[in-house]
Amino acid sequence: MPIADVRAFNRAIVDATKDLVCAYKPNIAFYEALGLEGLAALRDTTAYIRKTAPDAVLLADAKRGDIDSTSVKYAEAMFDYWGFDAVTVNGYMGGESLSPFFNYSDRGVFVVCRSSNPGAREFQDIIVSPDAQELGMDGSGQKMPLYEWMAVRSSKWNANGNLGLVVGATSPEQLRIVREHCPGVPILIPGVGAQGGELEASVKNGMDCSDDGMCKSPNILINSSRGIIYADRSADGFADGARMLQHDCVMTSTACWRRRARRGNAV
Repeated sequence: MPIADVRAFNRAIVDATKDLVCAYKPNIAFYEALGLEGLAALRDTTAYIRKTAPDAVLLADAKRGDIDSTSVKYAEAMFDYWGFDAVTVNGYMGGESLSPFFNYSDRGVFVVCRSSNPGAREFQDIIVSPDAQELGMDGSGQKMPLYEWMAVRSSKWNANGNLGLVVGATSPEQLRIVREHCPGVPILIPGVGAQGGELEASVKNGMDCSDDGMCKSPNILINSSRGIIYADRSADGFADGARMLQHDCVMTSTACWRRRARRGNAV
């Protein structure tokens, strides 16, 4: 970090960006790695965000996932103790393992669908053949990549309307496919910037447009973490650097959405 004090660094980033963002997404692992002091810094940071940016969504990047009895405690920790508005989770153990999170009907649950890391294809792109009845189809099962089946299947877990999906910006074509399967579902799109994801492609393919070309208000969360907070690594310029880059991201994504919406709504 440009400065050693985690709390001071976080406060400066929040102060510089609070009027330009809709959410903050602390990555829990980086605080856990610092032990008790790191958890105290997380506590103080979330409190500061609540005070200075009360309308911002607090989204815990935790990717929790375990059997349901353990997930109960994970959900209690994220929502009751820490007070996060939303959390990322891993659905590898199936929908029932995530029900403790979805039971918090006033909180968001973002299920990892197609991640942004280079090794994502090792499992997520494996072709599977779900049962035809699961897809609501006649005949034999339709083959599709595992990430696509995660999108299709997870939509059935959305009884409380609090499901979200995570699809990396490094996979724009997969993002388009997921959006086709899951209209109306918010999508968190990490990987813009430091991981090489393209902002304009993410906005274009993540937008919620119907078959007749009509586009709804954006329900995507574009996430650039390291790209923003480390835009300038100098001790006296990191906050200004973060603000400048975040401003550019907002302007670019807004312009892209407007172009796409005009094109779609004119059809």
